[in-house]
Amino acid sequence: MKQKPLFIAFSTQKGGVGKSTFTVLAASLLHYQKGLNVAVIDCDYPQCSVYEMRKREIRQLETNLHYQSKAISLFESLGKQTYPIVCAKPEEAIARAQAFLSEEVAAYDVVFFDLPGTINNEGVITTFMGMDYVFVPMSPSRLSMESTLSFIIPASELIREHTDINLKSIHLFWNRIDGRIKKEWLTHYKSVIREFGLSLMQTAIPQSVRYDREQSLEGNDAVFLSTIFPADKNLIKGSNLDLLVDEILEIIHLKPQI
Repeated sequence: MKQKPLFIAFSTQKGGVGKSTFTVLAASLLHYQKGLNVAVIDCDYPQCSVYEMRKREIRQLETNLHYQSKAISLFESLGKQTYPIVCAKPEEAIARAQAFLSEEVAAYDVVFFDLPGTINNEGVITTFMGMDYVFVPMSPSRLSMESTLSFIIPASELIREHTDINLKSIHLFWNRIDGRIKKEWLTHYKSVIREFGLSLMQTAIPQSVRYDREQSLEGNDAVFLSTIFPADKNLIKGSNLDLLVDEILEIIHLKPQI
């Protein structure tokens, strides 16, 4: 009998903070570099940006010989193909994931869910609570903090009060930190986070344009954000992405297979 994979989501109430970006980056790193088998349920319906990104990348591969060759070499060395991406309505995401997994021959270690930017109905909240772990990127702004805490605090209280909820823990982490952010400001919000008994990850992600760097149409640029390739090793340096993924693996008690 196949082991049930972990259900994981990057989620936030504030749009544009990077939940879809981290879904792709984490999925690609785990699947292509850490030896784990990953699937993605894109329930940011109806735009399904991760699903559409995969379609866009496949179209680019058809006309770009450099990325074609790179993809063939990658898949031959791994002995497996790209991770599947399934588009689903958010309230149907868990049922759709379970149906997908039941039809698959391969066993999966992790299923990532790309949830909507606004958790504003009962169906989405049920899906959120159906995760094993949720990771919450926060940008260093008062608006982002207030939006994040207004939902995460009651969600964390539910976890502590109800043992029958699937969600084990929620972990916040800083995203888009740059030199202009005052340390006093970060220290203040760290104390607020601790006061409410929330978990703040050690890894902070710096502000960097590389997090938007996809494969080019005609060139052979190194790729950072991709559903077909892992982030380029040279671009990972200084991004803290590797540190974030390692910390996530430690939290979810999952070991790399390579």
